[in-house]
Amino acid sequence: MRITNEELIDIIAEASYRLHTKIKEAYKNGNLDGYLSAIGMVDLIPKVKPSAYDTNPEGKILIIGESRIKDNEIYGCLKEFGLRKERVELQLGYDKAKRFSFRNIQYNPNYRLILFGPIPHSGEGKGEKSSIIKQIEDTDGYPKVIRLMDKNGLKITKTSLKRAISLEIERGYLAVG
Repeated sequence: MRITNEELIDIIAEASYRLHTKIKEAYKNGNLDGYLSAIGMVDLIPKVKPSAYDTNPEGKILIIGESRIKDNEIYGCLKEFGLRKERVELQLGYDKAKRFSFRNIQYNPNYRLILFGPIPHSGEGKGEKSSIIKQIEDTDGYPKVIRLMDKNGLKITKTSLKRAISLEIERGYLAVG
């Protein structure tokens, strides 16, 4: 099928508008990195600026929140990337997430990533922020936070987990092992 130049311009304009909208939505939901990675534009992700506090690239990965997948499936996903089971700490389920004390990992260089799935907005250490996730993102001394998302919001799935881990290894932020 052949199209005219005017039709091509209309297609480009509509595609640009849709892409612009999706990028803004991903940014608002805290998933800009994941979205850009999913559409093959990982090169557009700004490089992470080093902070005064850094963690061990071979440190632990905390996965917290309500999960759609079982523990052994999570370990299997991470094993595909060469990550050992011992590097993973699971706090799955709303109750565990609500009671988990994040103070224990603040300024703890042995933790490298916190991967969030759905959790209650209120939780230990939330402070004045709208959620514990926002509190941790805005407070110094915590490991990097990644929100595991799908198109409907926070969700721990094999796809969201693999996307996050793959991106962090690709960037050189997370060491394999």
